[in-house]
Amino acid sequence: MAPPLTHAGRPKRRYRLPARFEDIPPEPPVPISVLPSDNPAAAPPSIRRVILHVRDTMRTDFNRFGIMREYPHRPSYDPDAFVKLEDLTDYSGKAPEPSEPVAEQLPPPWPFKNMSTYLLMDWMNTGSNQKSVGEVDRLAKEVLSHKEFNSHHLTTFSARRENTILDLSEPNISSTPFSSDAWIHSSVSISIPTGAKNSNGNGENFNISGLHHRPLLGVMKAALADNNARHFHFSPFRRFRRTASGVERCFDEVYTSDAFLKAHDTLQKQQNEPECTLEKVVLGLMFWSDSTHLANFGTAKVWPIYLQFANLSKYIRCKPTSGASHHVAYIPSVSITFLVDCSLLIQLYLASRSHTRRYTCGKSAVNDNHTLSTRTDARGVEYVARRPVCYCV
Repeated sequence: MAPPLTHAGRPKRRYRLPARFEDIPPEPPVPISVLPSDNPAAAPPSIRRVILHVRDTMRTDFNRFGIMREYPHRPSYDPDAFVKLEDLTDYSGKAPEPSEPVAEQLPPPWPFKNMSTYLLMDWMNTGSNQKSVGEVDRLAKEVLSHKEFNSHHLTTFSARRENTILDLSEPNISSTPFSSDAWIHSSVSISIPTGAKNSNGNGENFNISGLHHRPLLGVMKAALADNNARHFHFSPFRRFRRTASGVERCFDEVYTSDAFLKAHDTLQKQQNEPECTLEKVVLGLMFWSDSTHLANFGTAKVWPIYLQFANLSKYIRCKPTSGASHHVAYIPSVSITFLVDCSLLIQLYLASRSHTRRYTCGKSAVNDNHTLSTRTDARGVEYVARRPVCYCV
């Protein structure tokens, strides 16, 4: 078969875009295929006093990147089935179509259907840039479309004045951040080594107050009722990647690890609660803490403890706007100066300076000795001061 020719009579070449210029968009995971359920009538009769642990293992197909999933237990819910291409990238892969230039500016409500829509969209696209599309939709559906909404009530509306009325409406309720969400104020006892002999070997106990924390059960219930719960992976799986040399295991999430799979398998073998037919799942909790500076100027800071759920993908948890982090405690900052008595520091210092050095200064022998005194710095913190004294013997 002769190749196609150009107008000049030469063989037509095949032009291909270089690989470095190809932009392959991401692809959502392959959804789990729905398999037909077994016929219960054809099932063999159950045998008494025999416990069978059946593994309904299933696999998905490979996507264009050679990624597949293997479930040791059939999942009842697949959060990846609702992942769209818009959730993975903001690039559609298609060049925008050029719009026809408008000859003249048409009067409102162009290009919308009515004046109400025009005013709402004009309010969203002007002024502050903190107004999101979701919040504008919520304003239109939950406020403006409410059956008890009356525009005449907003003739003299002032948000600042209404906020003041709201603040003064409940004067007896504390306005601290810990006055709601079941925050608890507690004290903890810690052991600090002081250098003194202790029969228990744990040091001296000090009582620290000011620890604010929340019950974990309430945080877990709130997270499962949140909108992010639809992305939770309650059925762990193994992820594999197909390469030229074979198939290799991918470790990318907590719910794809062997530890999560083992915990899920152990839970499935446990007996259900009486009269409970709910599914048993593992909820992974991850804690960490770090000091947070609260102001650009000054030393105001807090030390919170955060909680995130391992069932949520790290690509969602790492988004600052995902709301996946939950505050569960605030650690009080305590200085060692206020815990250890100043007299104890003097005793420790004298113990380390128990020996005296002697040297000759002219015709007299001089002792290298020091006196100790307590002073207070500009911050009001008491410390031990060292003042040398030289005398002849």
